[in-house]
Amino acid sequence: MIAWVLVMLGGTSCTGGTAPEPAKGAGVTENGPPVMVLAKVLQSPIPLTGPVGAQALAEDPEREPITYSYQWFVNDVLVAGQTNPTFPAELLRRGQMISVEITPSDGKQKGRPVRTPAAPVGNTAPHITSVVLTPQTVQPGGKLTAEVVASDPDHDRVDLTYRWFRNDAVVKEGEEASFDTTGLAPRDKVTVEVTARDSQAMGNMLRSDVVTLGNNAPTIVSTPPAPVTPDQYEYAVRATDFDGDRLTYELETAPAGMTIESATGRIAWMIPPGNRGVFHVKVLAKDGQGGTAYQEFDLALGVSLPGKPAGA
Repeated sequence: MIAWVLVMLGGTSCTGGTAPEPAKGAGVTENGPPVMVLAKVLQSPIPLTGPVGAQALAEDPEREPITYSYQWFVNDVLVAGQTNPTFPAELLRRGQMISVEITPSDGKQKGRPVRTPAAPVGNTAPHITSVVLTPQTVQPGGKLTAEVVASDPDHDRVDLTYRWFRNDAVVKEGEEASFDTTGLAPRDKVTVEVTARDSQAMGNMLRSDVVTLGNNAPTIVSTPPAPVTPDQYEYAVRATDFDGDRLTYELETAPAGMTIESATGRIAWMIPPGNRGVFHVKVLAKDGQGGTAYQEFDLALGVSLPGKPAGA
């Protein structure tokens, strides 16, 4: 045994011989393909709110970078041209089954493809994108209407419910898209909150911008009488206001000496003796909220004047 070892040692240390060649392929490691360890569709059931995604994970024996290729299937039928990591939702319909076959590659070899379990396409709730109140300018007593833009990816019927607010307090709920502002006051703030749903799911809720109610101007409803006596003229101006505002009256244009009671609208004029001619009068009724009504008329003393009183 010892001699064999020595011979072997002597033989290997000989300087005149030729060293043996290593076995073919010794020291060379073959590249191994990557192996899939995880492949799945990200959501199940799948909503049609955006592209369908997949999750892929593979391991490579040499720890080389891995890329993936995809082939998508709908109801087990290959969809031509769909080789991206995501699948367009607009190509799907509720009730279909979708899966994807994922193949890993390290740039040198492809691994074995793995097909994910099929995931169902579920119901997708409707979505409201816009709620606008019209008209944007309205006075108490006017009607507001909610104009809603909503859609359903499954093409289901979309039902809408409305919650109407006056100054942030709910005053009406239901399926009616219009709102009567009778009884509200100028500067009240109105908004509506709309919710969408289909037969299976509740969609989103969206609130409109605020509409601030304007003011209804008063209206003068009385007619000025003609002078009855040559020395005195009286006229009780009467006006109404839809909003119930307290009205005040004033003369914008009047002959000298004519007066009006601010609270009652009673006009009085002691006509100076010998006054003749045409005298123009303009009376105003104000509601204190920026609304004004006016009435203009002419008084003819000692002369004839055809025509009718003007008012607004």
